[in-house]
Amino acid sequence: MNINHNVVQAVTAALALPISILAAVFTWQQLEIGREHNRLSVAPILQITPYLEGLGGKNGFYMTNEGLGPAVIKSFSVRSGGVAAEGFDADRWSEIIATTEANPACFGSGWPKGETTLRPGDEKPVLFLTKSAGSSACLAEMVKLAGGRAIDIEIGYESMYKEAKILRTDTRVASRAMQFWYRALVGRQGDAD
Repeated sequence: MNINHNVVQAVTAALALPISILAAVFTWQQLEIGREHNRLSVAPILQITPYLEGLGGKNGFYMTNEGLGPAVIKSFSVRSGGVAAEGFDADRWSEIIATTEANPACFGSGWPKGETTLRPGDEKPVLFLTKSAGSSACLAEMVKLAGGRAIDIEIGYESMYKEAKILRTDTRVASRAMQFWYRALVGRQGDAD
């Protein structure tokens, strides 16, 4: 059997082209998978956590980055009872709290500033009980705020890859214990508004 040298070269060249194209496609797919993995592995995840630890403890609503990458706060807005405030210069917590049955004087504001960055694990107060004299009476106000009419919170933020995300939540703690104490404080038998 005599195989022509030119035929072997032609067949080899013809097979090399599709193999190299397949290798290039496979490499491109692996790069895309790697990029997606990197993007997801550093995604921020914001949440608002209510705390009611009592005197000397943490009391209020705290914004936490539970993700693996930094979150850059791009927008912030709150709404309750027909009152709405948005933007970084619109700290109107007193007005917003007044729509609930809680006393605004008991709370300090942690209204975010523009382009605030939360690193993974960072926690910043959004709304918290003051530590001033007479603050023990304010613990009941925190129960009223967490158990009564909800304050809607919306936070727009970005990952380091400029991927936009939105956290929509409210301040209402939906638990039987919270509802029991709320009703005991405000003297109502029904659920909160």
